[in-house]
Amino acid sequence: MDPSSDLNADSELVRRLQEGMERRRAQLAGQSRSLSSAGLHELESTEFLEEPPAVSAKPFLGGVIVWSRKLFRHLFLRWYTVPLLQQQNSFNRNATLSFRDVLQRNQKLQRELDDLQCRVEALERERE
Repeated sequence: MDPSSDLNADSELVRRLQEGMERRRAQLAGQSRSLSSAGLHELESTEFLEEPPAVSAKPFLGGVIVWSRKLFRHLFLRWYTVPLLQQQNSFNRNATLSFRDVLQRNQKLQRELDDLQCRVEALERERE
């Protein structure tokens, strides 16, 4: 076998691998951007919890049922549920802020990775 044909086959293989890696990196970058922004939006939309409203499906006694539920919650459950809701809301807020921070750092690292990839490609072109 001719050494120059081996070299050409190797360089062709390297070129095809690099193209495949670039395509896959572009796919993953697009997916992570859309998933992360959707995840952040979802977190922000469900960040704060509230006590559910008292409702009744009974047409005639509904007002009395709703009033009695509100009274029961106010007298017997509020002391327990309000601190829990406050703790959960605090945790949700901190989780949202942390997720936003991680997302921003990830985007910064992605930009740096793209810049480094361009520099590597430029250096490889200069070497040839």
